[in-house]
Amino acid sequence: MTSDFVKFQEYLKRMRSIYLHALCAFRVYDEMEKLRAPNIVGKKEAGENNEVINRFKGFFIISRESLNFYFLMELAKILDDASRSLHLNKLINYVNSNKKKLNIEEFKKINSDRAYLDDLVDRYEGMTKEDFESINNKLEETKDIRKKIKTYRDQNLAHEDLKKENVNLSYGDIEKIFNLVAEILNIFSNKMDFSSTDYSLAVDESRQDTRDVIDFLKRFEKYRLKEIEEEYGFK
Repeated sequence: MTSDFVKFQEYLKRMRSIYLHALCAFRVYDEMEKLRAPNIVGKKEAGENNEVINRFKGFFIISRESLNFYFLMELAKILDDASRSLHLNKLINYVNSNKKKLNIEEFKKINSDRAYLDDLVDRYEGMTKEDFESINNKLEETKDIRKKIKTYRDQNLAHEDLKKENVNLSYGDIEKIFNLVAEILNIFSNKMDFSSTDYSLAVDESRQDTRDVIDFLKRFEKYRLKEIEEEYGFK
């Protein structure tokens, strides 16, 4: 029978995976937008990047829309409140309801081969009342943004409502929610497992790969035009 501590770790692992993929999709989307912005990359580079994107618009238009759809849907999934689904509230409620079972003894059982276990056991205290208060405060601060994401998801992504609210969901709103989720997941990781997750490496790789794709396509275009010139005798 799976212990409550193991089940908690499974929930946390799944939540981190959902979060990471959503975050990387958001960063790829964000990088594509920045590569087209003259005020960020300069007029010349933005123009060249736009030429490439327009040259392969059958791919980039769909990719842009798909990324936007994906990271918003995954964020909405994380912020959901359905009783049969895994989401942030489910994780919070699970830990809060099973505090007595998520104890030092259970921690020792599933970490029996971990280095410096005695030291970790001495420091282990699990989630405290103050931790839950901190989480609740963070959720309260973003209540309006979380509501906007749910409304947008319900009316535009999961369904195509005939009558829609005008949801003003900004870039800053999305950033705040991604930061919120990372902070809460790391509170659980730190207090229950003495670990934390740094997503920056995966995010940096996603950004760099996006830049590389655009750059490679720009270089490819020169060879494509040269092949046309050689084959047909004109530029």
